[in-house]
Amino acid sequence: MKAKIRGKVWTIKRSRLVSARGLCDHPEEPGRTIRVASSLKDCEELEVMLHEMLHAALWDLDESVVETVADDLAQALWRLGYRKQTKGKA
Repeated sequence: MKAKIRGKVWTIKRSRLVSARGLCDHPEEPGRTIRVASSLKDCEELEVMLHEMLHAALWDLDESVVETVADDLAQALWRLGYRKQTKGKA
């Protein structure tokens, strides 16, 4: 899927990742891609997706800040009932 983050188009893919839960290309690279491990489910998937999107939006943020903010946002959104919509459901 494609997503616009801070005015730049990103490709977001679920991928088989061995040594990471997620990866984000540098925002100035052509073909900007965010990869999230296909093995992740539920709130962990949401947290990693937010984590990598934060990198895409604010590349220079310290990793500890990205980790904390992504986890806090994922936990709050999960408690509010946000869930990934499965194909075929409205």
